[in-house]
Amino acid sequence: MKKLICLILAGAFVQSSCTNLDEVVYDQLTAEEYFANFTEEDIPAALGTIYSDLRSLYAGWSAHTEGCWLFTNEESADGWVTPSRGGAWYDGGIYQRLNSHTWNIDDAHMLGNWRKAYTGINTCNRLMYEFESANIQPDTKEKLMAELHVARAFWYYVLCDMFGNVPLVTKYDVPDGWLPETSPRKDIFDFVVNELRDYRDLLTKKGYGRWDYYAATMLLAKMYLNAEAWVGESHWQEVVDLCDEIIHSKQYSLDSDYKQIFVTENENSPEIILACCNDEVFDSGEPFLIHLWTHHWNYRYHHDTETFFWGGCCATPDLANSYDPDDTRFEDSWAEGPLYDNTGELTGVPGSPILCDPKDPKDMGLPLVYTRDVPIYNPGKPEMMTGEGCGVRMNKYEVKKKAKSQLSNDFVLFRYADVLFMKAEALWRKNGKTADATIVGLINDVRRRAFAEFTSDKMLHIGELDDERFLDEYAWEFCQEGYRRQVLIRFGVFTTRQWFQHDGTGEDDHLNIFPIPRDELLANEKLQQNEGYPRL
Repeated sequence: MKKLICLILAGAFVQSSCTNLDEVVYDQLTAEEYFANFTEEDIPAALGTIYSDLRSLYAGWSAHTEGCWLFTNEESADGWVTPSRGGAWYDGGIYQRLNSHTWNIDDAHMLGNWRKAYTGINTCNRLMYEFESANIQPDTKEKLMAELHVARAFWYYVLCDMFGNVPLVTKYDVPDGWLPETSPRKDIFDFVVNELRDYRDLLTKKGYGRWDYYAATMLLAKMYLNAEAWVGESHWQEVVDLCDEIIHSKQYSLDSDYKQIFVTENENSPEIILACCNDEVFDSGEPFLIHLWTHHWNYRYHHDTETFFWGGCCATPDLANSYDPDDTRFEDSWAEGPLYDNTGELTGVPGSPILCDPKDPKDMGLPLVYTRDVPIYNPGKPEMMTGEGCGVRMNKYEVKKKAKSQLSNDFVLFRYADVLFMKAEALWRKNGKTADATIVGLINDVRRRAFAEFTSDKMLHIGELDDERFLDEYAWEFCQEGYRRQVLIRFGVFTTRQWFQHDGTGEDDHLNIFPIPRDELLANEKLQQNEGYPRL
């Protein structure tokens, strides 16, 4: 079972006398008692908080409005869009500002992502402080501290990507009133790289759902892959070498079935390098709600679930219409077509078509159908209104029958297909953006499983690989996984590429990183705002 659920049970036996009212505490341990018999087997439980912090990347009841890594990075790119539907999903225009690149320093997505990252960093710093003085065997402590260093490096990787220039805080026991200063993006980049270099060899070689050697190796490869876009340095050979290390380890392989990577019980997929564990019952504080964000509220009757849905984000028409008709990744990633009352609870007739509610008079009497096109009824107005059924919806993570409001699918943060793509991209860039048989072979290795018959016309050929085709290949394979914004920036088109309501004109590269949130600037006068954004 992938979920390690630790329950502390306290019990008291009734003694012969019932007059002794002295309290005996059974559910608390002092630090000395806790560490007295601490072993390497206790490390996962001791580090539990750093992994529950990871769920803030994609989970939480208000993650779509408060901001989270998954939603913000996909919504600001060319694959997702969240138009208003019948008066819902406007929320002050935050989704439209993300998609059209008109965000501001007061937007909750800026503050939410910033604070979630620093919460993760503070957790790591606190645990380092606590464990440093603990009476633990030296080799056990070394492994424990290494895992904390790598976990902290990950959060600085997120900040380096999203905000660039941020405070570098590495201590928990800071003086009262101390405030950190902004560090340049290059310093953050170097810090992450050095932490990963110094500590990955001390990690467990392979362990599901935790920072192990290969997860840290992939994170280091990602740092080098983005180095040119982030700090103006080229490290293509380092990317190749690190990817080869993962490939040659033979610890991972492509799953024969794309869909199996994202099913409810996906922990057995050979492709997953790092997953964040979820449980529909025990993770109610930070629930995985991607299915609620996207499906129509009456999808419950079509799919026979316990939960209702919220009906928000969908694929942009640009992405939905770009797939090869025979590419099974479209159906595996997106839900398209009419919805039926398969339970009979809504209409009284099982199998009958579901009609729009409607929340908007324009939907009156229309069948509820997920379509690839997303027409806008009021162009130029901030609400960016569309119909109830417009847009194909998330189908990548399995929504099982009788699904609850939160999913048990583990969120896939790193997977083997991305290793092959990273190596291909690094070789391609090192070779002056000229493809060869090795480069297209790596992409075809991934592409092959998407076609029932992988004939020559379905293969990627050497002469076909350019920037645009590379971007398409990334989109078809990795949609809805949180990396699209990063890919567009690396290819130099985040501010210029046209999609949906993003016209790609009049922007400059300062939008490649987000602004420091106003609330943080007000709280700390030492912080510097990123170039191109107002101080206050």
